[in-house]
Amino acid sequence: MKALPPIRRQVAVPAAADVAFRVFVERIGAWWPLARFSVHGEKATVEFRDGRLIETGPDGEVAEWGTVLQWRPPHELRMTWHPGRGADRAGEVAVLFVPVTAAQTLVTIEHSGWENYPDPVAGRQEYRNGWPAVVGAFAEQIPGNADGGEPVWLVLHHTAAPGVDDVFADPRFAGHPAFLARLREREILVAAGPFPLSGEGMTILRLSDASQVPDVVRAANEDDRSVATGLLEVHVRPWTPMITGMTLS
Repeated sequence: MKALPPIRRQVAVPAAADVAFRVFVERIGAWWPLARFSVHGEKATVEFRDGRLIETGPDGEVAEWGTVLQWRPPHELRMTWHPGRGADRAGEVAVLFVPVTAAQTLVTIEHSGWENYPDPVAGRQEYRNGWPAVVGAFAEQIPGNADGGEPVWLVLHHTAAPGVDDVFADPRFAGHPAFLARLREREILVAAGPFPLSGEGMTILRLSDASQVPDVVRAANEDDRSVATGLLEVHVRPWTPMITGMTLS
């Protein structure tokens, strides 16, 4: 069986990368949705302790969720991931903190290692549905709006979801050009199109200021029906063009 690609879930928060990193790791027990995603339920606690992510139930029983593999503040946290399972069945989760501006950060959760799950396809689908709630809960811990300022460029990299042989032949693909048309109506679309033969595509956006970034990240995952229904997957990345060959208003 071909290895399943990582799942990525993303959110833009109005904070510098160092602040976003600290909120994620130091306040994880305050924002993690334990009622939905835990071993011991909503009355449990969770924290990073001695290089591990540990959940403690109300009766003191401990469940290890994972072991830290890389701790590189404020840019990256990488760990094994096995809540409710043994370490021999661990996947891997990376959390990346990429500055969009000095006061805004794109946070990406990247979950891989599906070959270690008893049912890789089912496990991937379960987490595909669960991670959006987690990143949403994290974003609520950093309220506010991003400042405006200079234009921001974003690249949306689209790939076919696992098991999809021809994205263009699937009726769900109609949602993708419709989404791109809405971006064009917002006057933020610079260019979009596929790479020949690969099933991948790229969209380049130019936003007038950073305050638009959170909504664009959300829309790329939720409003593009080809992504929301599981035909395509999207990876949003900030981009810094060093030179352009045309005048952009």
